Amino acid sequence: MIILRDSKIKDIENIYNHLNKKYVEKYSKNIEEEKYIYIKWYNFLMNSKYFKLFTVEDLSKNFLGLVKFELEKDFEGAEISIYLSENIRGKKYSNIIINASIEEIKFKFPKLKYVVAYIMEENISSIKAFEKSNFEYKGIIEYKDIEQLLYMKILEEN
Repeated sequence: MIILRDSKIKDIENIYNHLNKKYVEKYSKNIEEEKYIYIKWYNFLMNSKYFKLFTVEDLSKNFLGLVKFELEKDFEGAEISIYLSENIRGKKYSNIIINASIEEIKFKFPKLKYVVAYIMEENISSIKAFEKSNFEYKGIIEYKDIEQLLYMKILEEN
C-alpha cells in the first residue's frame, strides 16, 4: 500500500538522501555546499504557492518518492514531475502515484484544468506510466533547453 501526503520541511533530509545524495556524491566537488543548495531549494519549493510537493511512503512510513507540481500563475494548469527512490522503480507503482497525486492536487486547486508532463524520449518507463494514466502525447517541445516529449491530461470538472 502506498500513502501520498503533503511534504513537510522535516521531509527535506529524507528527500535529499533518497533522490539527490548519490548524484551529488558522484558529480560534486563540494558535497556539503551542494547538499545545502538542494535543501535550500526544497525549502523554497515547499514555501511557494506555485509549487505543491507530495511525499510518497509505504505503510511503515518508508520514503518511496516525491511528486512535484509546478502550478501556473492562474492555477488552471500544472506541470507534474515524479521522482521514485531506487527500491520502488520498475514495480509498476508510477501510474498509481500519478493518479493519486492528480486527485490530491485537484482537491487542493479546484480551478485546475490540465496537467502536463515533459518526458525525455529515452525514459520509456515514464512514457508508459503517463500513457497508462491517460496522458495524451502532444508532440516534441524544447523545454529547459532540451528536446522533450509533451504529455497532457485534461481534467474533468468537479
